[in-house]
Amino acid sequence: MSAPVRVVYVTGSGRSGTSMLTGVLREFGLHVPGPEVVSDTADPHGFSEPQWVVDFHNGILRAAGVQTSDARPIAWHLVDRASVEGDARGQIQEWLTAQVRQHGNLVIKDPRLLWFFELWQEGAVSAGTAASCITMLRPPAEVAGSRAAFYKGGGLVDRVSGWINLMLGTELTTRTMPRAFVRYGDLVRRWDEPVFAAAAALGLPMIDPDDAAAVARADAFIDPALHHVPATWQDVPVPAPLRALADDTWAALDALPGHDDAGTRAEFDRLRALYPYVHRKVAASPARRIARMMPADVVPPGVRQSVAGMLWGASNTTGRRH
Repeated sequence: MSAPVRVVYVTGSGRSGTSMLTGVLREFGLHVPGPEVVSDTADPHGFSEPQWVVDFHNGILRAAGVQTSDARPIAWHLVDRASVEGDARGQIQEWLTAQVRQHGNLVIKDPRLLWFFELWQEGAVSAGTAASCITMLRPPAEVAGSRAAFYKGGGLVDRVSGWINLMLGTELTTRTMPRAFVRYGDLVRRWDEPVFAAAAALGLPMIDPDDAAAVARADAFIDPALHHVPATWQDVPVPAPLRALADDTWAALDALPGHDDAGTRAEFDRLRALYPYVHRKVAASPARRIARMMPADVVPPGVRQSVAGMLWGASNTTGRRH
């Protein structure tokens, strides 16, 4: 009996190393359906994203009125409704089935995939494949700092809130299929250990440590210099309740590579129940709304520091970049 065709979904928030991981998996023979999104300065080695997948996801998100890293808890419902109205399930199944027939084993990555993951799971079943998921993990301050460095739009509060919303949702929706987790720092420092461990856990025989040629290609692909936004909370000042929830969320995520168990999942359930209340608190702040409307480049540094003190507490504003 022949081995089943494999589809590996790479998930994680933007700027968490998903492109890097997908590039490594490609070196071991998993196919990225083309044409691909063209690389730019944000990811000079390429995004490893199928253009059709990105365009399709963007279309549904626009119809739903949802941003890629939307922080609103209701955004999940809005995407579900727009997906039904746009027959997202049918389109995903048709495209994925055609790609599997043409190319065999696939790796599919797009940060927007998080919003549609259940539909992609169903698509894999419909295409007769064995699907699994690898989620990239990176601390929230680094993600927010990296996104601020490379992408315009959105404040730090929205970026951190969006990271929490997406990662909590991702953890829940990936529970129903074989999954593994890779820390961004581990991937950059020594890619082979976390990648081969994830492949062994998911039963991916093509990710073979004894494939010397593929290992050499992956070594050449990984660039440790890409870890160029080592931001901390000193660089990403956000309200204390949001920072505390982000820290708790990261602690739970950081435990997943070795402890994807009932205790860790119960902690995620607690955090998901808490998030709407924290989001409502930080999103409803009048000072936040006013500060968000004012372009940063027209606010004198001294005034900006005073506003930061009002929003986040004077004890937390010293030593930060403004």
